[in-house]
Amino acid sequence: MTENISYGPHERNVLDVYAPLEPSTSPRSVMVYAYGGGLVAGDKTMGKGLIYANIGNYFASHGIVAVIINYRLVPHVTYPGGGEDIQMVREWIYNNISKPQYGNGDPEKVVLVGHSAGGLHIGTNLYAGGDPTNIAIGVVSDPLYPPIAGVVYLSAPFSLQVDLRRKVLSEYYETENVEKILSLTPAGLIEGIQEGSPLLDPKKLPSLIVLVQYDPPDIQDAAFSFIDKYRRKSPKGMLPELVILPGHNHTSNVFSIGTEDDAQGRMLREFIGKVSSK
Repeated sequence: MTENISYGPHERNVLDVYAPLEPSTSPRSVMVYAYGGGLVAGDKTMGKGLIYANIGNYFASHGIVAVIINYRLVPHVTYPGGGEDIQMVREWIYNNISKPQYGNGDPEKVVLVGHSAGGLHIGTNLYAGGDPTNIAIGVVSDPLYPPIAGVVYLSAPFSLQVDLRRKVLSEYYETENVEKILSLTPAGLIEGIQEGSPLLDPKKLPSLIVLVQYDPPDIQDAAFSFIDKYRRKSPKGMLPELVILPGHNHTSNVFSIGTEDDAQGRMLREFIGKVSSK
């Protein structure tokens, strides 16, 4: 484990890299994990260093380079800052992850995994081109540069019930206008993405959406709304992968990774293996 590597100018723009112990001459797949925390909380080493280290250690023990990131939190960031942080992480990985001290990661085989608010920020980054106010970040001629092999959303808030989090959301999005806020969520941003975009083509950007049995209703509703919008924009109406994980609540599936309950960890490993083999 290499700790607190700076990927950007802010003090929270730091990440940890968990590299497999066994040496390898072949480049390894890379998993990038962005945790949740309602935009206001979270750290890559919570619970005396146990929480999220479970994820890093688990994937490294299975031969996958794991990158666990911190990102800026409200009130020290405003939209589109979360997406900007993801872009800086992607660029750092592209330029550095192949180094031996980071486990010989393959910059062409990077899978982004975002839980809850972390998934919101990944969606902000990927669908930035759909920003109707034209202040989108990280938009280049190829929205998949630096390259990613796939994306996983774990109980991500693709849209938001503003009344439930009005103070935080008005701070982050710098407005109390509900329609404006919703237009800048992942479900709002893809409305502005061109039909047939590789971002919404599961053959070009494999996408896995994971819900858990006891997710809050607003998370469930937003996910199914997003999936419907996705298929309407996707070539030939193709769908992203969707899995409902039984027996878990909004956070227990993440905490289960590395324990005897291997359902979530195995699912992610299989997805990473599948998209990295292409």
